[in-house]
Amino acid sequence: FNLKSLKSFVHSAKFFPVVKADAYGHGIDKITKHIQSKVDGFCVATSEEAINLRSKSKKPILDLEGPYDLSDMKALIKNNIEFVIHSSRQLNILKQIKNFKESHPVWLKFDSGMNRLGFSMEDSSRIFEEVSKKTNQVVLMSHFYSFKGNTVQLKKFKDLEKRCSSEKIFIKKSLCNSGGMINYPASQKDIVRPGISIFGSRSNLKDKNIKLKSVMTLKSKFISLKEIEKGEKVGYEGTWQAKKRTKIGILPVGYGDGYPINLSNCGKVLIKGKLAPVIGKVSMDMAAIDLSNISKIGYKDEVILWGKGHEVDTVAKYANNSSYTLMTGITNRVKKVYKT
Repeated sequence: FNLKSLKSFVHSAKFFPVVKADAYGHGIDKITKHIQSKVDGFCVATSEEAINLRSKSKKPILDLEGPYDLSDMKALIKNNIEFVIHSSRQLNILKQIKNFKESHPVWLKFDSGMNRLGFSMEDSSRIFEEVSKKTNQVVLMSHFYSFKGNTVQLKKFKDLEKRCSSEKIFIKKSLCNSGGMINYPASQKDIVRPGISIFGSRSNLKDKNIKLKSVMTLKSKFISLKEIEKGEKVGYEGTWQAKKRTKIGILPVGYGDGYPINLSNCGKVLIKGKLAPVIGKVSMDMAAIDLSNISKIGYKDEVILWGKGHEVDTVAKYANNSSYTLMTGITNRVKKVYKT
C-alpha cells in the first residue's frame, strides 16, 4: 500500500527502497520477499547485509557504504552486488581489481553538504574520469542531510551533473531519500531511495496528508493488574508517585525488547482506543501503565505501544526520540507475526 502511494508522487524514477538494519526492524527476509516484484532494486548499508540479501533476491542490490577492503570488494563483485565508492581509499582498491567487468555499475558518492561520506565536489571531474576507466556504467549520487530546505544541495548536484558527462559512459543519477522524493520532486532523478516512508512513517514528509499505513504494530498484554495506595512509588528509583489510590498494569516489555527507557514517565500506550501513560522507569523487561482512565481492563486486552491507531512518529515525539530509533531497536526476543 505504501509503495503504491509513494509511487504516485514519482514521475519515472526507478525504486530502490532502503531495507538496511533488518528492514528497519521489520525483518529483511519477509519484507523483501513480499515487495520485490514491486521494486527495481534494494539498498542496504553493509557488505554483510548485501551478501545475505543476495541469497534471497535476484534484484539489483546496492551496498551504500561500499567495500571496506580488497576482499570485501571481490566478494561484492562475485555476488553481482553494486556498491558505492566514496573515498580515495576505495578508489585505489577498485584499481587493484583485474578484469573488472565494465558493465558492473559503480555508484560514485559526492558530498553535497552532509559531511559524512563522499568525494568533494571539486574533485568530481577527476574521480569520474578515474572510475570511467573501469566501468561504462556510473551512478552519480549524494545524500540529503535534511528534508527542510535542500535547495543548496540540489544546486550542487546540478553542478555535479555538468562536471561529470561522457558520451561513452552510461550515467544515472540518484539523490533523494523519502523526504527529498516527496518534498523536492526535482531531486527524484533516475533512481529514488525511499527508506522509512515505505514502513509508514511521515516524519520526513512536509505533506502529512500522504496516505501511508503503519507496517509495524508493537503490542503486548498485561502480566499484572493491581491497585496501589496514595503515596506509593513505581519502578526503579521511585520516579513516579501515586497522588491517589491508582490502578496500574505491568507489561512484559522493556528496553530489552526495544521499548526505550527514555519513554519513562512520558510515553503513552493505546488501550481500547484510549491513551494511558507510562509511569515510572521503563526497565529491561517491564513497563508500568497508569490505568486510572481505562475501565474494565483484563489480561486478554491488547495494549498497543506503537503502530495502528498510535503512530510511531507520535510515540517518538513523547521522548524527543525518532521513529528510526524505535523501529530499528526491536530486539530478537520480540515475536514477529506477519499478516498480509
